[in-house]
Amino acid sequence: MRLTSRFTAHRHAAPVADLVLSFLPRFPELEDTDFELDLLPSSSWLLGLAEQDRSPPRIRIRPARPTNPTLTYTIPHELTHLLQLPLGLVPGGERSCDLYAMARAGDRFLVPPGYVRVPVAARADWGRWAFVAALLAREALTRRSEGGRKYIVWWETSFRSLVSPPGASWEKASGRELPA
Repeated sequence: MRLTSRFTAHRHAAPVADLVLSFLPRFPELEDTDFELDLLPSSSWLLGLAEQDRSPPRIRIRPARPTNPTLTYTIPHELTHLLQLPLGLVPGGERSCDLYAMARAGDRFLVPPGYVRVPVAARADWGRWAFVAALLAREALTRRSEGGRKYIVWWETSFRSLVSPPGASWEKASGRELPA
C-alpha cells in the first residue's frame, strides 16, 4: 500500500492509514497487490471510490476523522473492489461487493452496508445486528460456492426474517409505536 502525497498531507493521515492497515489482514489476497491510498475531494458525495483500471489500482476515500464510523464500512468495501478487479476473485457489482466485505469484516462495521437491503429496524440499531449480518454473509457465500446464484437475495431475506420475524407487527419491526 502506497500513500499518495495528498493523503499524507491530510491532518488525519496516520490514524486513517492505520485503520486501513487494520483491515488488510482480512484481505490476505491483497498481500502482494500494490495499490495507492488517496483522498477524494472533501466536497465529494461519495464515501469511497476504487479506481481499478489504473496501475497501480487506487482507493480513494473521503477525508474524515479516523473516528468517523462510516470508515469501518467504506474501507472494507473499497478493498473488496480490488478483489473484484484486478484480481477477479469476487463477482462484480456493488451488492456483491457489500456482501463479500461484510463476510470478511462486517463484525467491525459501525454502520450498515449501503447497497444490500437492510431493514429499517436493523439500520436504526446496527450495533445489535452487525455480527449476525456478518455471519449470514459468510453463509450466503458458502451457498454461492455450492452453486447457489441467489445468494444476495438469500442474505437479504434471511436477515429481514431475523430482524422482523414473521408475525411481528410493523410497529415492532420498524422500532416505532403507533399512538394509542
